Amino acid sequence: MDGNEQLSASGVTRRRLLLLGMSGLAVSVLPGCSLFVMAGKMFFGDPKQKCQFRRSTGVDLTKGEKKLLIACTAPHGVLNKFPAIQIDLVDRISHLLKTRGVKVVNSDDVATWLDDNGHWGDFGELSARFKADYVVHVQITTFEVDVPNSSNLQQGRMSCRVEILDCKKTGSPSGVFDNTYDMSYPKFPIQNENKSERIFLESFMKNVSTSLAQLLYDHRASEVVS
Repeated sequence: MDGNEQLSASGVTRRRLLLLGMSGLAVSVLPGCSLFVMAGKMFFGDPKQKCQFRRSTGVDLTKGEKKLLIACTAPHGVLNKFPAIQIDLVDRISHLLKTRGVKVVNSDDVATWLDDNGHWGDFGELSARFKADYVVHVQITTFEVDVPNSSNLQQGRMSCRVEILDCKKTGSPSGVFDNTYDMSYPKFPIQNENKSERIFLESFMKNVSTSLAQLLYDHRASEVVS
């Protein structure tokens, strides 16, 4: 390699190092998990990651071969303040899953069942009625949109257990997935004059339903809500 070629190669190397340095600087100023998401996208793209259900069972629900029924229960204290929360969450999760190609029992039919029976009853009977392969049972334990001991702050908080029952493999429903989750939105409380309770509740429900739906379909890191 002559002198000119050495200088040219050296220039290319310096430019590459400069670009990498600038990329690192750009990433370093991004807040929170965005730093890692953007860094990954910069060098590796934005690949899909397996959802928790698929990692646990090996089943890809987006192929549309299995039908889900979404059910939601909540304690009386939560229902007294948010009487529509069970069906609202069922409807939101069902809609999100359908957009991803997951076969889901119509949420209106599920709501009619709940209205007619007053309770969910036996999930084996329920799954047989709607020919569902799996029942996804979201059991809410706490749901709040107010910050304790503060009249001017808002923060949504929900704790729940998600149990998924296989209703086809054996004679009676058997658990194939069981986990608990604590969700907060936003991460830190905000002043309640920024949003009315109705608008804030809508944002919180959108966040919660997306988080729960993502347990059931593969998604990209950039799609994860926080």
